[in-house]
Amino acid sequence: MLATLESSRFARIHRSAIVNLARVVSVESYLHGEYILVMPGGAKLKVSRGYREAIAERLGLGAG
Repeated sequence: MLATLESSRFARIHRSAIVNLARVVSVESYLHGEYILVMPGGAKLKVSRGYREAIAERLGLGAG
């Protein structure tokens, strides 16, 4: 599915989750350099370890 989406806007954050990066409201630090993405409505999505460096780079964060 990710291949059919615009790669500049969407990113995989977990093997079962893809997010629209433009919709991320805020980013919270979590344990061991991991991140929680806060979405509209307050939904919180954890970025898995395998994707955290790529997400940090895409969102302009320090990579843990």
